[in-house]
Amino acid sequence: MSCPHVAGIAALIKKKYPSWTRAMIRSALMTTAGMVDNRERGILDNGATVGRTATDNVRVATPLVAGAGQVHPDLALDPGLVYDAGERDYVDFLCAMNYTAEQMRLFVPDFVKCTRMLAGGPAGLNYPSFVVAFDNRTDVRTLTRTVTKVSDEAETYSVNVKAPEHVKVTVTPTILEFKEHTERKSYTVEFRNGAGGNRKAGWDFGHVSWENEKHRVRSQVAFQWKK
Repeated sequence: MSCPHVAGIAALIKKKYPSWTRAMIRSALMTTAGMVDNRERGILDNGATVGRTATDNVRVATPLVAGAGQVHPDLALDPGLVYDAGERDYVDFLCAMNYTAEQMRLFVPDFVKCTRMLAGGPAGLNYPSFVVAFDNRTDVRTLTRTVTKVSDEAETYSVNVKAPEHVKVTVTPTILEFKEHTERKSYTVEFRNGAGGNRKAGWDFGHVSWENEKHRVRSQVAFQWKK
């Protein structure tokens, strides 16, 4: 039932903001979602039933299972900031995925060749979440995002970061000030792996959130360690 529920909320957003792109609507849904239920408990991974007995506790879901979390229609109708993306961004994304010209023409019939690459590879798409992959050769990942102000009044946002203890996250700048409607601001995030090669392969999670008294614009971060 998640698909029709989300589709209905997306339709509400589109009705209120008919000029918004699909990416803006997606961003509003994702960045205002939460990882707790209506009793302030972590969303449970009810699908993790293999090998579980009746007396076992159901584990809390990670973003790999729950995505951005449980949608909040009231918050999604007033997200404060959104992450937008257009056709050119997706073309660059597919180029970063090493799609061939023939494959690209399935999406862009008049495609000729890739003319630029996303900084940071596929993870550089202006998407409202982050995937940060570390391996034995790479201990630092740097990604840039751009947010668009969709609220009416002037606002200032401060960054709030949550990360595993062995990952240092540096956001530049740490404060975003907006005066005009549809004003755009970019920020850069450096993720530095402090565990080196001592970290076992696997996943961990955190977030980068832009906040003020009225809005919280939260992006999930999934950290992957590869061997």
